[in-house]
Amino acid sequence: MLCDRDRKAFSDLLDELGETYGQTVSARLKQTWWRLLAERLDLPTLRQVLDAHLLDAERGRYFPRPSDVIAALERAGGGRPGADEAWALAIDTFDEAASVCVTEEILLAAAAAAPVWERGDRVGARMAFKAAYDRLVAERRRQGQPPQWRLSLGWDPAQRADAAQRAVATGRLPPEVVRHLLPTPDDVHRPKRLTGTVVTLPQTEEATARQQLRALRTLILRAVPPAAAPASERADARRAHIAQRKRTAAKAVADLRTRRGAP
Repeated sequence: MLCDRDRKAFSDLLDELGETYGQTVSARLKQTWWRLLAERLDLPTLRQVLDAHLLDAERGRYFPRPSDVIAALERAGGGRPGADEAWALAIDTFDEAASVCVTEEILLAAAAAAPVWERGDRVGARMAFKAAYDRLVAERRRQGQPPQWRLSLGWDPAQRADAAQRAVATGRLPPEVVRHLLPTPDDVHRPKRLTGTVVTLPQTEEATARQQLRALRTLILRAVPPAAAPASERADARRAHIAQRKRTAAKAVADLRTRRGAP
């Protein structure tokens, strides 16, 4: 970020830029640039971006505006991803175990699409996300705000470390921001060791253990119900059961008639 001690160098840099394009940069224009950019980048970064603008065969023909500086920052690295790439990142935010490096716009758009995602409508969730994301990105760009990358952390520590390493490798986050999540050199080179104690049973105890396991297996097998009978046997049993119920009902009717004196 620019600070008060950078004002002189900042003014000189804009004067140098103006000379390149054959024009004078007024104090008022310098103040506008300062107001819009002071909180978004430091002096070396501004110089680097302006140099890149001057070297661009297409864009370098015109005197840059603050919006050109912000756009160049996005193109230089860590810029806002397109809607499809952003959706691919947003999907991981729905997984409580996963960690992913995303922009604020991705987080906000994912929150807008979350109710649709939870209903199981993946296509509808993607459409809701892209609509919200495009609207948020357009608004932030109009305001001249560069993308702000951050880690959305899940509960799985291993995935946290992987996400932090990818964020550093892609230039989206500086190492010092995620240093507490990155493995140390000792962790990388330390061999993995198994924990626990290996116990060797004496021969007699081993034989007893095997016998107990066999007995347990027998009990389990006895507890399992026998396989279902063939369909023909089940049909015969059902017919016999129905016939028995008919005989029982007929006997009950006969007994009732006898008690009432019916013929």
